[in-house]
Order: sequence, then structure tokens, then C-alpha cells
Amino acid sequence: MLDSAERPGSLPAGEAPLAGVVLALETSGRIGSAAVARDGTVLARRFLTTPGRTASRLIPAVDEVLQEAGVPLTAVEAVLAGAGPGSFTGVRIAASSAKGLASALDLPLLVASSLAAAAVSAEALGPLQELPDPWIADGPGGPWAMEVLEGDRHVRYVLFDARRGRVYGACYALGGGRLPEVLVEPHGGTVVETLNRRPPMGALFMGDGALAHEALIRAAGFTVQPAPAGVATADGLIRWGFAAEVDRRSWEPQYLRPWTPGA
Repeated sequence: MLDSAERPGSLPAGEAPLAGVVLALETSGRIGSAAVARDGTVLARRFLTTPGRTASRLIPAVDEVLQEAGVPLTAVEAVLAGAGPGSFTGVRIAASSAKGLASALDLPLLVASSLAAAAVSAEALGPLQELPDPWIADGPGGPWAMEVLEGDRHVRYVLFDARRGRVYGACYALGGGRLPEVLVEPHGGTVVETLNRRPPMGALFMGDGALAHEALIRAAGFTVQPAPAGVATADGLIRWGFAAEVDRRSWEPQYLRPWTPGA
């Protein structure tokens, strides 16, 4: 469910703070995930890493996290989905599953950007929570761990690999004891187009799109954080902490067209 507090002006229109018992689903990239949280604290999670099995494993993963957390399905107050962008097939898995669950249980359907979830992946999982390698068996964790950036406010530019030299991206200001701020709205295009938009100085690039074009980004004077920073997860959706309620029947995921210079 959503808190009734007024939406900060720096967040996407319609987003409000999360509250209550929320079931989150995120499948925009290689790693799919499901998590259940109460008032922003994740109680249980599952990662889905076996290629081609995300669709068949997502609902069983939902059952597993609810059972592990001791939360009956009837106690869930809202379903939260990663809205994309990302893999067309992947984004639709979470979207269709979330719409189906919300409709069947007569619950609010909440959505938030998968790019925003990826931007807070370090804080979402913490320095000790391991994120699984995309190609190992499904499970609660794996061999990857990430650095949590602390201290003053910093800027993160998330790029998802859209293939054929293109990316999906967005830029956020985080930390410093302040609410997150969207500096560059989600967009599609090439890395060159992204860099030509003059990203904020000191921006940390992350995500599989940044890694795919690491040499070019570093040549432009920016730092690229190694995986798994920039990986969208259900934990990240919860950590982002804000979502928009949408119509369960008509909502569709975010499919970005390539960004056009001057637009």
C-alpha cells in the first residue's frame, strides 16, 4: 500500500512512499527476484537465475518467500512490480504476474522503475548480502557482494544493456540523508547519446549497459562500478521506497523508445 504523505517534488509524478505488507516482483534483467516486506523491511527474498525458467519459477518463489516470512497471502496489502525498462520478455513476466496476483486478490497494483531499483541495489542488499551469479542455480544467495557507498550525497547513472549498441538509462542523486532525486529521466539510446547529454560530474555509472561500454564511459572521465552494482532486484524496489498505484487492467510496463537528441 502507499502512505498518504505528500510526494516529494523530485520523484516521478504519482509516486508515494510504500507502507504495510508489500509483495515485490522484479524480472527486467538476467536475475529475477521476489521479496516480501513490511514497512520497508524485507522479510524474505528469492533470486531466479536459471535462464529460461523465470516465468515458471516466479509464482513458486512468491509462495516460498511468504512461507519463509510467515506472512499469509491474505496479509499482503499490495503487489509491487518493476515497471522496466529491460528485456521485453523479462519485464512482461513480472508485469503479468503482478497484475494477475493483484486482480485475483483485489489488491492495489504498485509500480516503480527498474532503473531506480538498480540504483539502490547496494543499499537494498547491504554489504553482507550476496547476490547470485546470473548463471548459477536458483537460491537465496551466491558469490557476488557489493560495496555500499556511504557519506555525502552521490550521483548514480544506471545503464541497462538494450543490445545492438543501445542502452536504457536514468540518473539519480542518493544519500546524504535526503530523499532520492531523479536527475535524468529514464531514456533509451546509445551510450554516445547518453554521454552527450553531459551527465553530472562525478556520476558513478553502473549496470550491464555500463559494463558493456566501460571503455567509452571511462574515456569520458567517469567511473564504472563493477557488477553487481546496478542490478535491479525486488529488494531494490522496496529500498527505493516509492511507487505509483496503477490500474490493474490497463497498465503496461515501460518500453522506452530510443532517446532523440533535443527531445
